[in-house]
Amino acid sequence: MTPSPAAPRVAVVTPTHRTPPHWLRQCAQSVAAQTLRCLHIVVADGTAAEGLEDSPAIQVVLPKNCGDFGDTPRAVGSFYAAGLGCDAVAYLDADNWFDPDHIESLVALHQQSGAAILTSRRRLHRIDGSYMAECTGSDGEQFSDTNCLLLWRPAFGLFPVWALMPQGLHALDDRVIWLNALKSGLPRAHTGRATVAYRAGHAGFYTGVGETPPAEASRSPAIANALAQWKAKGYPELAVKWGYRNYRPPNA
Repeated sequence: MTPSPAAPRVAVVTPTHRTPPHWLRQCAQSVAAQTLRCLHIVVADGTAAEGLEDSPAIQVVLPKNCGDFGDTPRAVGSFYAAGLGCDAVAYLDADNWFDPDHIESLVALHQQSGAAILTSRRRLHRIDGSYMAECTGSDGEQFSDTNCLLLWRPAFGLFPVWALMPQGLHALDDRVIWLNALKSGLPRAHTGRATVAYRAGHAGFYTGVGETPPAEASRSPAIANALAQWKAKGYPELAVKWGYRNYRPPNA
C-alpha cells in the first residue's frame, strides 16, 4: 500500500499592535478551528498582545514599534515560518477571521493546480462584526487582499517585499505585494470562495455600498497619500476596480 502524503505544514502570520483583545481572540480562535491544522504566528509590533491567553498561537514581540501597517511583523513572521520548515504561509490581520475550511480549501487548490500563489475572495463585515457584502475587487487577478493569500515555498521570495517596500507605500502594502506576485510569473490559482471575513475599518467601504460610515471608521488619508507618492515615482498602475455583491443592510 502506498502511504498517503504527509499533510503540508501551513503557518498563518498575524501582525498586531494594540488590537482590541476580543478581536484578536476571535482571530486566533478562527485559526485554531481550521479543518486543516496550522501554526499561528502572532507578531506584536512593539507591545505584547492581549487576547491570546487560551490560544495555542506563538507570540513574537518586536522590541520597538515599526509603525508600517504591520508589514515588518509580516516579514518577521514569514521568515520565522520558513525557518520552522513550513511549506506555505497565509496571512490574517488581527481584526479579521477565517471560515473553518479556509486553509484547507487553499491547500486543496494547490494540490489540484500546483500553483505557488493561492487566493480566495473576502466578504466585508461592519466594525460590529455584522455581514455587509462580498468584495468583488479581490478577485485573484487584478488584486488580492493580503488576508486572502496563501504563498507556497516557490513564492517565499516575496517575503522581503513586506519590509523593503518604500516607507511611504506601506499603506498600499497589499497592492504592492500583489504587483510583485504578478511580476514574479509564478502560477496562481483562485478558489472563488469568500472564506475570509474582513472587518471594514475604513470609511470608504461604507460609502462604497451607500451607507453612512460609523463614527469609529477610519478616514485617514494614508492610502490617498501613498497613491500620490506611487504616481509621482512613475510606478506601474495600481488601480483596482472595486465592487460589491450580495449586500445586506444593517440589522437585516
